[in-house]
Amino acid sequence: MAVGMVDKTGSPRAQPAGVAVPSGLTLAQRYCGGCHAVPDGRSPLPGAPAFAELHQRYAPGCLEDVLTEGMLAPLRPPEEGGPRRHPSMPMAVLGDDQRAELIAYLRGLDPRQDPIEPHCAPRVPGDQ
Repeated sequence: MAVGMVDKTGSPRAQPAGVAVPSGLTLAQRYCGGCHAVPDGRSPLPGAPAFAELHQRYAPGCLEDVLTEGMLAPLRPPEEGGPRRHPSMPMAVLGDDQRAELIAYLRGLDPRQDPIEPHCAPRVPGDQ
């Protein structure tokens, strides 16, 4: 899958096929570093948290949901009820492998030992 940002019409701006999949850090620098400090320091955009501080804002294990609902293009567009937790953030179109790389990188910045919360974990039938 091609990688790129989404333009104002919602159409992806694809990169040429055959571009190597970068590491999570490289993806974060490319798609997030214009606003967020990657991994730490002062963010270029006031109010945008440094990546090293994201664990202070979000419950353990919820970063994947936040990322999916914040920056990654939702399965359904917002006008059809798709979630947009951070509407001021530009959307990015990432392949599944790139999304996994970015999430793995962000999880690696979280100092908590077991980053999982019941409300973020898949529900098990019969669990209350």
